[in-house]
Amino acid sequence: MKKIRFYLNKDLDKFMAVQFLNEKAAGVDFGKGIVKLHPDLANIVEMDEKQKKSVINKYFDEYYKKNRKDLQERLLLFRKEWRKIEKSFFGISESLFNGFSFQKGMYIAYLSIIDCNPRFLESKTFQVFYRKNINDAIYTIAHELLHFIFFDFLNQKLSKESKILSEEKIWDLSEIFNVILLKSDVFKGLINKKVIKPYPDHKKYLVSFEKAYRESVNTKDFILRGIDILK
Repeated sequence: MKKIRFYLNKDLDKFMAVQFLNEKAAGVDFGKGIVKLHPDLANIVEMDEKQKKSVINKYFDEYYKKNRKDLQERLLLFRKEWRKIEKSFFGISESLFNGFSFQKGMYIAYLSIIDCNPRFLESKTFQVFYRKNINDAIYTIAHELLHFIFFDFLNQKLSKESKILSEEKIWDLSEIFNVILLKSDVFKGLINKKVIKPYPDHKKYLVSFEKAYRESVNTKDFILRGIDILK
């Protein structure tokens, strides 16, 4: 089984903050979320790219220095709590994909001071907001890891079938898929269902996807039904 490693990465955090300042997806304004957490950055969205990078660089340096102890403590907490369910999570996930394994990769969770939680499919790494409560953090970690096996499975087993969807629709499919799977009874005892919050624009699909999940014979069939819903 893979063991997730947990690290801080200030430079990555700075870079992703700049990327997400003007990012909106499925009803979520990530820039507003960043400013809500860090009011001192209130005017940054209107700045040009050079100014944004300069302000972010200074602010993040100061924040990491001031909160280093808290960041380290949260890192140790996330790692400790994730280890309790890690083996079960990987076993259940690979069983759901009929023995298809998590592919090679770094498998690193980088703690972040912004609540955007992006994943990087090629390296198998992702960010998780360091101030999340532990149930929410565990869900986020599981959610991002499920993305990795989902996309690898899609590319290797359903590449032809998934071509009917645009890149944006494939992203929608992956997000809704994760919500349905992680809310299901197979992850009972590992994931707290109360912290699972779909993107606002995806809520309209949940009833159809839940029905497709109940009626599917396996995960491949469920994904195919999901593709049909979104096409």
